[in-house]
Amino acid sequence: MENSIGNNLPRVKVQNQFSIKEIVYKFGPISRIEIADRLGLTLPTITTSVSSMIKNGLLKEVEQDHSVKSLGRRTMLVDINENSRRFMGIEIRGTVRNGVIIDARGNVTASVRDENPLTDYSLAMKSAHIIAENLLEESGFSWDDIDGVGITTPGIVDKKQEKLVIHPGYKWKDKRIIEDFVSLSGYRGPVSVENNTIARAFALVMFNSKLLENADSLAYMFISAGVGCPLLNNIKSHFGHVTGDGEVGHMVMNPQGPKCDCGNNGCLEAYSSERVIVKNGENAAKSGISPFLSNVLAKKGFITIYDVNDGRKKGDMASSSIISEAIKYLGIAIANIDNFVRPECIAIEGKLFDDEENRKKLLEVIHEYLYNETLSDHRFVFISTDEYSGAKGAATVAIRDNLEVFLE
Repeated sequence: MENSIGNNLPRVKVQNQFSIKEIVYKFGPISRIEIADRLGLTLPTITTSVSSMIKNGLLKEVEQDHSVKSLGRRTMLVDINENSRRFMGIEIRGTVRNGVIIDARGNVTASVRDENPLTDYSLAMKSAHIIAENLLEESGFSWDDIDGVGITTPGIVDKKQEKLVIHPGYKWKDKRIIEDFVSLSGYRGPVSVENNTIARAFALVMFNSKLLENADSLAYMFISAGVGCPLLNNIKSHFGHVTGDGEVGHMVMNPQGPKCDCGNNGCLEAYSSERVIVKNGENAAKSGISPFLSNVLAKKGFITIYDVNDGRKKGDMASSSIISEAIKYLGIAIANIDNFVRPECIAIEGKLFDDEENRKKLLEVIHEYLYNETLSDHRFVFISTDEYSGAKGAATVAIRDNLEVFLE
């Protein structure tokens, strides 16, 4: 029995330090006493672990804010030492690849973007490798300076087998992303892979948790070329864990609806994805039912989701119809998710909702279809579009997956 306890002591130490880092990431700068209270551990245990992490550079001491009134000696708080680690994150999509290097506090120190459409997997991976090398050149770092790499992609990711199971949009199946990246780059540090929407949710929890208003569960609705909405639980004091793959884009909204790329009819993506909104705008322009979009297409040769939304704002009937239909089905889907799961917070990110009027319309639809509307709008949080949010999420996953490594 004594041997068993003795053998478990190193593991207990590791777990305690991991829990402390979760608390500091979410609530730092924070006092040692508050860490002890939140974790239910003794102050000597916290003090010993924090001292060890300060010694290895992961944590640092900061003086309590001078605006806080206190008697006697000012309390020294604990926070993440942002300069202690550097992480690289790369988002791989067929339409675009993004990369960033962040410090241990999520601040971006370098960013690179490749907007060339690439539906071939091998070419997309080569692009990711070029982005990685360009990030090192821009930042002045070498691979030896990078403590972890995270890679994200749309689709279903199996973290245990470290592979992309399927990316339906480009028919990528059983891709060993980590192996392929290591083969191209030669990087020998830890590499993680994750779904790109799940990664965005973790980034919100780790680096912008104030937006969540102390919620303990989060659904993250991300609208892009597809639509994803993973659910994270146990996020109040921890980074949380994922429930399901979040592929709500293939939730069937109308069996008699338009054909989706997955082969089914009437999926949410077939109504509300950015790709479909742009496609519908192009069709309206080419058919002549939208003079506004016809003019845009003639001038630029292409149409964006912003063009369709501009048409709505300028009174173009076809544009208004396209946007309204997309918002309607998104609102119904979010209401269905809320009715079924009741997450304490639902975050919504998409270019369409950088527009305040579209946000209001979406909330109207959500409230129309909610089964039991007892909670206020603060549960629905809109995340401003950031072209690098997927790459930042990827780097965040690298931090989360490797926190236990950065102990001694």
